[in-house]
Amino acid sequence: MHKLTMALMATTLSAALTGCATQPTSSMQQQVAQQEKLLSTAGFNVRPADNARRMANLQKLPPYRMLMRIRNERPIYVYADPQYCQCLYYGNERAYQTYRRLAIEQNIANEQYAAAQMNETAGMDWDAWGSW
Repeated sequence: MHKLTMALMATTLSAALTGCATQPTSSMQQQVAQQEKLLSTAGFNVRPADNARRMANLQKLPPYRMLMRIRNERPIYVYADPQYCQCLYYGNERAYQTYRRLAIEQNIANEQYAAAQMNETAGMDWDAWGSW
């Protein structure tokens, strides 16, 4: 039974990686959209790069990474999306802490979903399909 579970996990991982290899932009765009939804829900504000100066500054930031900067002696957190929304998300300490909590909750939910899928597959009667 252990070998069957390991084979199923390997097949699932292989299929997932194949899916990622064939549609990286779609997958990346979905991840960014999910991240930006968390930021908005947490109270981050969004500022579009709607002129050449803002776009040039946006391009200088590492994309899709949370950064902390000090402004007026207070921390602010920024997240740059130069490709999809061409915008900058920014928030204060409270918004950042809310974002972290939401991100942890989302990760836990994703892990629970993945575990439920694996349990569902593990309970299948594979012998009904005959020998392979």
